[in-house]
Amino acid sequence: MKFSFIHIADIHLGRAFSSLSEYAFDNNAKQIYKNAVEISFNNFINYAVEQKVDFILISGDTFDNSENDFKSKLILKEGLKKLDAAGIKVFLICGNHDPVSVYNKTTFNFDENSNIKIIGINTPKYGSFKVENYNNEQIAEIHAYSYAENHINENPLNFFIPSKTAENKTFNIGLLHCDLDADKKSPYIPVLTGELLSFNYDYWALGHIHIPSDENNIGYAGTIQGRNTKETGAHGFKHIIVENNKIVSNSLIAADTVRFQNININLSNTVDITSAYEVIQEKITEFIRQEKTENCKLFLLKLILEGNISFYPEITQDFCKTLADRTKEIFNNRIYISDIMNNTQPEIESEILCADDGIAGEIYRITVDENINDALNKAQADFKNLITQCNFSEEELIAFKKKITKSVKDKCLTLANRVYYNEDRTDV
Repeated sequence: MKFSFIHIADIHLGRAFSSLSEYAFDNNAKQIYKNAVEISFNNFINYAVEQKVDFILISGDTFDNSENDFKSKLILKEGLKKLDAAGIKVFLICGNHDPVSVYNKTTFNFDENSNIKIIGINTPKYGSFKVENYNNEQIAEIHAYSYAENHINENPLNFFIPSKTAENKTFNIGLLHCDLDADKKSPYIPVLTGELLSFNYDYWALGHIHIPSDENNIGYAGTIQGRNTKETGAHGFKHIIVENNKIVSNSLIAADTVRFQNININLSNTVDITSAYEVIQEKITEFIRQEKTENCKLFLLKLILEGNISFYPEITQDFCKTLADRTKEIFNNRIYISDIMNNTQPEIESEILCADDGIAGEIYRITVDENINDALNKAQADFKNLITQCNFSEEELIAFKKKITKSVKDKCLTLANRVYYNEDRTDV
């Protein structure tokens, strides 16, 4: 028997974008930010209807604590009605941002026989639910738990029923909003991977973490729309296909309208500010060619500039603003620079630093002095005593020492260089 379902989580209807720099604002961008989550949500609804999936799992935080946000409630209600009309079953649990208390039972008035199950609203706050296909054949069983309030003081796993795989031919799914392998003091249902595996479910559809992941058929769908520089890369939902009770396909379907991405750019081989600008634009062009862009209307790029360059002082605010403005023009207002991190360094001029009679010269001379190896040897010996219980081999320790030695020296040379170029050089 073959069927498919969608796992989606952390939609956070009503949440605004954050971590946006001055480069990422204009009327065009503001309009896209304003409607991005709604558009991404509708992309998901349309995909589910077009693909005729058998059911949908929504793993909590559908709202962003939207008690008074009528628009968010309307968007969700209309989306669920479309799925219901298409005959697609939905199992939605409440998370810490949208506990049962946020949902108005009058607004979400789906009856108990509806395709739409909001756990805790038109069902009990936990339980097991059989899923049938269009031929009324049972294809799966969903075990689900909803937050009644923002914080949970009970262990929700006490309410889940283990699957007896030898006797039960049904595909079993756990639906939970939780903090996997987190500190036990976490208020957001900290659970261990081993605890989930002990239930012998065929898949765990989790919510709470905004980056998609999947291991041992324990999956986070991530958020449908990244909203800050920590939520980089493609976001959307998972489309999972099952055949003979085995997952044969687990694909992340991008639905995001705005996408954050970090791009590291090494400028060491550039000779002046103009060639640096050209290399940066080449890297941006290369990124956009490789990216899946079906639904994306706007890319927000954080550029991390690296390398040792002779024209270090020319990476100014004016350069960064010009770069951001030109990028918008070149890519027709589709690519914005959300931030520019200048990690470049001036080229290390050994002769100048060696002759310097200030603190920069002193740091440089200590760094290149072979006696520094004595201090590094002692540090390595102390470290060896601390990690004997890790059973590192002698070869691993030697490799570690070389790596640390190079790292320390590189950092000291960089420090000397930066001190030199930032000192008050009124004598020059």
